[in-house]
Amino acid sequence: MRGELLQHCVVITCFDCNQPGFLDFSYRINSLAKEYRLTIVSQADITQPELLLAQAKYQVISIGNGKLGWLSYLLKCGWLIRQQKPDIVVLLHSAAAPIALLTASIPTCLYWNEHPTNLIHLPTKFSPIRRMITELLHKLIFFGAKNANLIMPIGEDHQIDLCLHRVDQNKIKMIYMGVSERFLVKRTINEYGMKLPLRLIYVGTVSVQRGRDVMLDAMAILAKEHAEVHLTIIGANEEQLIFCEQRIQHLKIKDYVTVLGRISGEQVPNYLQQADIGICLWEKNPWYEFNPPTKLFEYLTAGLPVLASNIRTHTRYIQDWNNGLIFEYDKTSLAKAISSLYQHRNRIQSLKHNANAAGLQYSWNKLEKVFLQSVRSLLSSKALNK
Repeated sequence: MRGELLQHCVVITCFDCNQPGFLDFSYRINSLAKEYRLTIVSQADITQPELLLAQAKYQVISIGNGKLGWLSYLLKCGWLIRQQKPDIVVLLHSAAAPIALLTASIPTCLYWNEHPTNLIHLPTKFSPIRRMITELLHKLIFFGAKNANLIMPIGEDHQIDLCLHRVDQNKIKMIYMGVSERFLVKRTINEYGMKLPLRLIYVGTVSVQRGRDVMLDAMAILAKEHAEVHLTIIGANEEQLIFCEQRIQHLKIKDYVTVLGRISGEQVPNYLQQADIGICLWEKNPWYEFNPPTKLFEYLTAGLPVLASNIRTHTRYIQDWNNGLIFEYDKTSLAKAISSLYQHRNRIQSLKHNANAAGLQYSWNKLEKVFLQSVRSLLSSKALNK
């Protein structure tokens, strides 16, 4: 009976087949479920436990691959919304932005979590027609954002960029991705044992672009120096596991590196509690200049100082010897940063406390109120305009 009294909200997802994590989406879906009757739309069956709610209705719109498949999905979602006529629509991914052009007068919120240049990469080789098509699709995504009633970018750089693309700043409400209370330190921050190896951790996509080779090669440098450090890498798929195991064997760093497969978001806090330092590194690509990585905020909230590569989506949040260290994106710089931390390990405990203090502002418990109030305000505005 309660469900029938709630206003209807259609949530459109647009997950990539290689999507590394779903926690930021799950926070928003679970929050919306507290106030609305949800219909959650996806391109394929949702199987992630953190996204499955007993009270929500799930609807799959099957599509093909590539750009045509994506455009087909957008059109079909627009048709579904017009058929169902919900009270409000939440587009839970930047890739879903063009749907805002199809929702007519229905209040539409857009979660802006990826830059268009990352969603559809420009061709690296000379290809004028492909480049023109890609640039048009980028413009389509931004045009969709302009037509949403509320745009919620996940960071300051996204917010600035949206304004530069002439999105009405009055419709923009920046809300960080958020971190679950499970990541918060529930007891005294683990004391760093001065005589123990420095325990490093990386959680995320294990790829060249995300610094896989830089990390492994840096550990090889430290192994030759007989440094007392150990790195745990979490998030590799089967192919990446095989590559890492072969590379570790080749570099003779088996005692220095452990690589694990993908785990559920709920398991991540347990691994972070066993670490001293979190690693966050991205090669310098234009799109990485906009997307602050989820793990950076999770590390901070868990009381882990962050070793972060020198890119603005890291340097905006990490300050040297306050809550972490910044290094250049290469194996030598990373190895030197790790070595410096070990040499000054008497400062690690202070870094841990500073990291935890910096991370408190990213708690979803705090951000949830802002998120729900922002969504709620659209319905209030619509009621006043009737």
